[in-house]
Order: sequence, then structure tokens, then C-alpha cells
Amino acid sequence: MHSLEQSITVEAFFLFLLTLIAFSFSILVAFLTWSQRKDKMSKYFVVVLVSTAIWSIMHGLQIVASDFNLKLIFSKLTYLGMTLLPPSWFIFASIYAREPFKIVERKPYLLYIIPVITLLLRLTDDFHHLVWSSSSTIRIYGVTMPLSRYGPWFWVFVSYSYSLVFAGSSMLLKEAISYSSLYKKKSSLIITAALLPIAFSFVYLSRICPFDLTPVSFSLSSFFAFIGIYKLRLIEIIPIARDRVIENMADAVMVFDEELRLIDLNKSAEKFISKRKDEVVGKSAMDLPIDTDILRILHNEKKKTCEKNGRFYDVAVQPVKDKKGKIIGKILIARDITDIKRYQNELEELNRHLEEKVMERTKEVWKLVKQKDDFIKQLGHDLKTPLTPIISLLPLIKERVKDKELVKLLDIISRNVTYMKDLVTDTLSLAQLST
Repeated sequence: MHSLEQSITVEAFFLFLLTLIAFSFSILVAFLTWSQRKDKMSKYFVVVLVSTAIWSIMHGLQIVASDFNLKLIFSKLTYLGMTLLPPSWFIFASIYAREPFKIVERKPYLLYIIPVITLLLRLTDDFHHLVWSSSSTIRIYGVTMPLSRYGPWFWVFVSYSYSLVFAGSSMLLKEAISYSSLYKKKSSLIITAALLPIAFSFVYLSRICPFDLTPVSFSLSSFFAFIGIYKLRLIEIIPIARDRVIENMADAVMVFDEELRLIDLNKSAEKFISKRKDEVVGKSAMDLPIDTDILRILHNEKKKTCEKNGRFYDVAVQPVKDKKGKIIGKILIARDITDIKRYQNELEELNRHLEEKVMERTKEVWKLVKQKDDFIKQLGHDLKTPLTPIISLLPLIKERVKDKELVKLLDIISRNVTYMKDLVTDTLSLAQLST
């Protein structure tokens, strides 16, 4: 049995204070996070913070413990936080970055299998030494720490954990870089949060610093992530605005997954199908109270006008694709065009009524035109009838008259009568052209 009688050095106290601050930070941020939001991402973020807090405080107690066996106990207890943190960090980052990992969406617990096995093996390490094959002590800068030789399972866990941590940090980094310049200040916090665990791990693994400050790095990282995500609303402002717009849209919006199960709908969609959200979410499209025509549109992704409950809707379907272009769902949008239809019908009725009025007026005009033509024809006939015999008789009369003055007078009469006849003929011709 090892026994260490030592006073707490300044270096040990400083390291303990650092881990205590990290512990306090993590607990405070976990409380603030949980008090603000309780969605899936926040739950895993809280697990990250609680894991960091456990890891930090146990690591600090390990540093200041005066008994070697007590140091080993605290060393084992650090694995409570150390094992839970990597998969939780990866899941949190995946949800934040909206990466479509099926294991995260459907079976996230599978990511905890290796960590749980590691925790059990570490707690029972005295019987098999798969995690720590042996342990002793080493004094570094006035701080006495357990010196361990690692067993084969330790390297399995380390490889797995660092893969998850690096993958999670990479997703955070990639997502933060993609933000527009409008969020430059905010995205820098997420970039810092993503890089801190990687930087601290590099410092420790390269032996630049002999103390493992990874829990401190995760505490700082979580703090920066909290400021960027929850206080500055880096990921909330656009989704919340979008959610509010969609929720209050007059259009019915229904979101289906790749197997055509309903996963979300807005208030207008509840009215559209006459069902509450909690009654239909998770159901197949075939089980929803929607018409066959709408089901066809949902399958064929076409646009069509449908009638439902006496109202008319323009129904359209848009596919939802992930970053790789794979279809992962569909969005059905039904726009109520009943008022538009009514206005169209009213306009068509007005047009029809106007056409009828025009036809009536046209008939009346044609009737008047016909009456005018008949009148002109009759007038022409009445005028031409007496003129014809006059024109025929004037030459005969002229032959019998010897008086020159009278002959001149007859010539004038003949010209005027001929002019009158031509005028009547032209008037009749003009009347015929106008018809």
C-alpha cells in the first residue's frame, strides 16, 4: 500500500483552483443552458458540461489528494466524465451542424457502448489491468501524480474518443466558417470552442505540458459555445424566425421524412387536415385524412389544384435533400386559393354579364342600323320613282318646245333632276357600304 505524506504545493493548489474554476463554469453553463432550452441539442450539450464538470473536479481532487490510493480512486472516477464526454460532444456538434448521421438521429446510444465498457473496465481494473496495466507515482513541478502504464483497451478507448472529439470539433469548425460576414463575431466564438480541445490535446500529447488540462479545455470550449449559441443566438435567430414565419403562414406546410411519415406541420396544416399536431405526427401519409389526389402529388412531386371541404388549394411538393444531394424527406405546401377562385368566378360572371350587355346593345344597334338602311332605301325608292319619268319626259318636251328661253329652262331642269338622281344613287350606295 502506497502512502504519500505531502503538503499542498503552490503548483498543486493552482492546478486544483484551475480545475475548480472549470468545474464551476461547467455547472453554471449547464444550469443556464437547461433553463433556456430543453431541445435535443441542449440535452447533449448539458451532458457535455456535466461530464466536463465531473472530469474537472475529480482531476483536481486527484492532484491535491495526499494518499496514493485516494489518488487512484479519484483517477478512476475521472472516467465517469471522460467516457461520457466524447460521444456527447460528437452528437451535440452533429445536431448543431445539421449533419445527417443516421446513428445520431436513430440510435445515438450505440456511440456510448465503448465508453460504458471502458468505464466498467476502469472501475474493475484491479482484476484484469486492461486499461491501466500498472501504476506508480511521479513528482512533476512539485505535484505528485499517478504514473500509469496503459493496457490494450486504453488505446482502443483513446483512439475512439479522439476520433469523436476531432470529428465533432471539425463539424463545429466547418459550420462556423460557413456563416456569412454578418455573424463573423459570433462564429469566431464557435471556432474557438471547436479548436480549444484539439489544441489542449496536442499540447498534452506532445509533452509540451506534463499535465492533462483537457477537462479545462472542454470547460472553456463549452463556455464559448454557450455564449455563441445561446446568448448571442448564433443558431437560433434564423431557425426561430423561420419557424415563426412557417407556423403563422396562411399556407398549410407539412414535413415528411423519407418514408413519408409526417414529422411536422404548422397551424394551417392542422386546419387543412382537421387534426391536431399531436394526433398525426409520426403517422404515415396513407393514414392521414387527405385525399387520394394529394397522395399522388406527394409521391409524384407535382403541382395541382385540389378541392377539400368546399375549399380550393394549390398543392405542391418539394423534396428535402441533405448536403450530399440525397432526398431525406418532402415538404407539402397547400395554398388556400378559395378567395382567388371566388374572385375569378366573380370576374368571369362580370365578363359574361358584360358580354350579354354588349350583345344586347349590339343587337339594338344592328336593329337601328337596319331601320336606318330600310329608311334610306325606302327614301331612295320614293325619290327615284318620280324622278325617272321626269328624266324620260324632259327630252320629249324639249323637242316640242320652240321657245328658246323655255328650252334653256328645260335644260336646267334636266340637269337638276339628273343631279338629284345621282345624289340618291350615291346615298343608297353609301348606305349599302356601311352595312
